[in-house]
Amino acid sequence: MNKKEKKKKCYLYTRVSTVAQTEGFSLEAQTERLYEYAEYRDLEIADEYCDAGKSGKDIKGRPAFQQMMEDIVCQKDNISYVLVFKLSRFGRNAADILKSLQLLMDYGIDLICVEDAIDSSTQGGRLTLAILSAVAEIERENIVVQFMAGKMQKVMDGKWSGGAVPYGYCSQNKELLVVKEEAEIVRLIYELYLQDSMAATSVVSYLNENGYVRKKNDSGKGRPFTFDFVTGILDNPFYCGRVLYNRRTNKKGRDGKLIKKDLDKIISVQGVHEPIITEEEWGNVQKKRESLSKRNVKVDEQERISLLSGLVKCPMCDTGMIATKNKSINKNKGGYYKTLHYYACNNSRKANGRTCPFRHTYNQEKLDAAVFEIIRKMSGTPEFKSAVIAASGEKSDIGKLEKNLKQLRKKLSSLEMRKRKLGTELDNLDVFDEAYDKKYEKIQSDLDDCYDKVEEIENKIAIVIGKIKAANKGIRAAENIEAILDNFEKLYEKMSCEERRQMYRLFIERIEVFPEEKPDGRILKSISFRFSVPNEEEGAISDGNMETDICFTLDCSKTELTAAEAKATYAEIKKYIKDTFGANVHTLYIAQIKRKYGLDMGKNYNLAADPKKRVPQCPRDKEKMLLETLKHFKMLDASVEIMESENANYEG
Repeated sequence: MNKKEKKKKCYLYTRVSTVAQTEGFSLEAQTERLYEYAEYRDLEIADEYCDAGKSGKDIKGRPAFQQMMEDIVCQKDNISYVLVFKLSRFGRNAADILKSLQLLMDYGIDLICVEDAIDSSTQGGRLTLAILSAVAEIERENIVVQFMAGKMQKVMDGKWSGGAVPYGYCSQNKELLVVKEEAEIVRLIYELYLQDSMAATSVVSYLNENGYVRKKNDSGKGRPFTFDFVTGILDNPFYCGRVLYNRRTNKKGRDGKLIKKDLDKIISVQGVHEPIITEEEWGNVQKKRESLSKRNVKVDEQERISLLSGLVKCPMCDTGMIATKNKSINKNKGGYYKTLHYYACNNSRKANGRTCPFRHTYNQEKLDAAVFEIIRKMSGTPEFKSAVIAASGEKSDIGKLEKNLKQLRKKLSSLEMRKRKLGTELDNLDVFDEAYDKKYEKIQSDLDDCYDKVEEIENKIAIVIGKIKAANKGIRAAENIEAILDNFEKLYEKMSCEERRQMYRLFIERIEVFPEEKPDGRILKSISFRFSVPNEEEGAISDGNMETDICFTLDCSKTELTAAEAKATYAEIKKYIKDTFGANVHTLYIAQIKRKYGLDMGKNYNLAADPKKRVPQCPRDKEKMLLETLKHFKMLDASVEIMESENANYEG
């Protein structure tokens, strides 16, 4: 008696947008129709996926669709079909539709668009899908054009064209009405900014320090005011009654900031909404904004790329630290002479309402150099080697796997031989033998058991082969990573700052720092790494124990202190000599001794303007003090001895 044939399985996918609801494509209608079709085809529904209120422009904004495709790749339910109401519900971008359809076909799954009567299992169905998907995209583009035309018409009529409603207003019956409490804050922002002593940052501080809050979140807690929020209000002409169109752009300049559009390309009309401030107030604010922006223009300062922004985590709130700077002032000369760059907690910024109390900052140059040094030396650390072994296994492990594979193949060969023998015995049975039925059942049972064991051994062989491939691949990847790390310094030198920044983000997950610098100068607490091991082998089988990435955290407090962390500033050197020896040393002497003992000074640091001019030389006693100080800060090895003075003049 033949076993009853199992039902083929299917997934149901439904999607609805606001427009679709009006077209009669509600979720309920779609689901009902798909259930009817599944029953008609005698299909078992393995799962349902629904994206409510999602656009069909592309798949990125459809989480349920993405989850369905992931389940298909994982072969979660071994389905045969995906049912959708119409092709437009599956997606409306030709490239995405065809890409998704190809993935379904790769896994032997057919797409059925019930309402369109399209079945991808047929040649005609696949051709129709290709044509209709292209048509759907054209239709979508037409809708966009029509939508933009309608939006433009609203602007020309002085109406709000849509999008996020500006702070201070609310939308009722497609009209914008003033919200009294918020409008008062908008007026206050303009009033405060127009005061002589106030700038945007000062306005932010005033609002946050005096108990003003923005809209409350779900927890009932009001959000603090930020610099971006305040400047956004000050720069928005909507508050004086004007409506702008074509104001924004997505294009960015070399500095990464959005490029402002030419004024002649921006459309400005008088709006029908109630203004919150006067035209005069708006004009005065813009004059002050322009005046302050000119005063803050950078002079002779190159744009700096912060290598570790976001990777360095705040010790208190764990948010990513950002690049910041301040200028050291030379009061004797009455102006700025040096810009100092730091990493600081983003949540501690005054301009962001200060939600984190952590105020300590970290010198960028020092921290960047320390991380570079650790990575340069990392391949030789026990932590790295242990992580490589954990991810890929040792070569001895591969030997064990290959030995296991050999044994399994031997078992398989023996089972195949027994299978053939049992088959021969079954063929040679005498049908006239009184015990024929009994013998037949016994041999058949043994044969079925043998087939089961063969299948079991074949699965085990496949798993072991997958492990061997993965282990070999992991070891090769680890060797490649080691080669990169061993040549890290050479690669680093050839890279631009932006390339270095991107490279760090490829394999560094987080950098933890101590809340305060340790007595020995140590800043780095730990660095967490993730080196991706590409899974290039198709059909490789894993039992889930094999890691795909090499991940580990390096405890920097247990590693040797980096030269960058040990490097003392001129101020620190002077203080140490004062505290230890009770003497004062000139910056010139420090520079001379550092240059004399081979420490990097920079090309023009403390060089005389006139090379022929004789400059004072560091006395012998202070040279000894400086030598001991440099050893203390580990800038020089303890074995370095004082050098004989040179007859030639120092050039510093």
